[in-house]
This record gives sequence, C-alpha cells and structure tokens, in this order.
Amino acid sequence: MIQDNLLYASSVQASQALITHILDAMEKEPERPFTIALSGGNTPAVLFEVWEREYAAYTPWTRIYFYWVDERCVPPTNDQSNFGLAYRLLFNKIKLPPMHYYRIVGEAAPEEEAILYSSLVKATVPTAGDVPVFDFVLLGIGEDGHTSSIFPDRRDLLTAEEPYAVSVNPYNKSIRICMTGRPMIEAKHTCFLVTGKNKCSILNRILNKDKMDIYPASYVWHHARNPQLYASL
Repeated sequence: MIQDNLLYASSVQASQALITHILDAMEKEPERPFTIALSGGNTPAVLFEVWEREYAAYTPWTRIYFYWVDERCVPPTNDQSNFGLAYRLLFNKIKLPPMHYYRIVGEAAPEEEAILYSSLVKATVPTAGDVPVFDFVLLGIGEDGHTSSIFPDRRDLLTAEEPYAVSVNPYNKSIRICMTGRPMIEAKHTCFLVTGKNKCSILNRILNKDKMDIYPASYVWHHARNPQLYASL
C-alpha cells in the first residue's frame, strides 16, 4: 500500500509540494544554476499552472535551465508537443528568456535529433562519468508502468548508453524521443508526480520491491539515487 505521507489531497497540493521542494533545494545552494528536466501530459499541466499562478514571484528563474524528459515528434505548435505545453502555460507567461530552456526539436528527424539532444545535454549538464546528472528529473507514470516514453516493450532503453533515444508508443505508433534510464537514475532528485485514481493500482505495484524490474517506472523508482513521490489518487 502507498504510505499516507506520500499522498496529497489534490493534484494542486502535490504540485505545490514539488515546487516547494525545488525552491527549497535552490535556496540551500544559492550560488549555482539548477537543471530541471520536464515531462508533458495532463499532470504537468497542473504543475505549470500552479507554478505560474502561485510561485512565479518567488522563483529565481535566471538560475534555472529547463530540459525535457521526452517529446513527441511533432512541431511545438502541435497540441501534443510537451514543449508547447510548458511554453503556453508557463514560459510565455513569465517571459522566460529562450536561453533558459533547451527543447527537443520534435519536428526534426528523430534519430538525428536524439543524437543531437544527447550531445547538447552532455555538453551543458554536469556529468558523472559520461552520465548527465540533472538536479531534478520530473517523471510521470502511465497505467502500463511506462515512464519517459520508455514502454514495457523497450526496457532495453533503461540501460542504454546515450542519454536520449527514439521510442515508439506501442498503442498508437507515434514516435517519440525520450530520456533513457541512466540520467533518470543518477539525477540528484528523481521526482514522480502522479495523479488520478486510475494510477492507484499501477503505483502500488511499482512501489512493491518484489516487482522492481517488471515495469520501466518501477525499475527507475527502485534504482534511482534519490526517488521522491508526489501523488494524488
């Protein structure tokens, strides 16, 4: 069962707790920039709205550099674009300078963009060995246990050498570029933001250590250096 101290009454409260965690971490190390990898979808939409509405004035935006966990291979104007979502709900409203975010170019050739984005991340994010170490990697969980567009049929991506790779959604065959397992695991804070009653069953299974290698999200949760859960179910 999920511990009560990991649960919040609403998606807004879960988002508030995650944002507060990020700001607290930044306050403890005021001299350096922070790198944050964002996900897309309905739950991050709430996160972006809460951040802009309640925390924009308290956030040291000039010290944050945003990256993406994954992206659908569509242009930023497409409704399915993860970058487009963050831009509409947060970046545009706070007038974040473009130098503070590095989008995955979804409209580019997928294989080439995965290579280019891997190189960009390795050149701009601190590394341990050859693995980029983000300050925060913000993840979601699908009902099938996928995370970062690593679906159960592509668990090989959890141990891939490069930080980004091409993935295909097995249900609708849409092409995506996704962060692979090692950067998720090595992040200083690997944060799962999970909302909705439909996620209760899979989340209970993921938290069960006996099933730690069955689902991609479970693998990341149980292997991550510092996993944290913000859930409203």
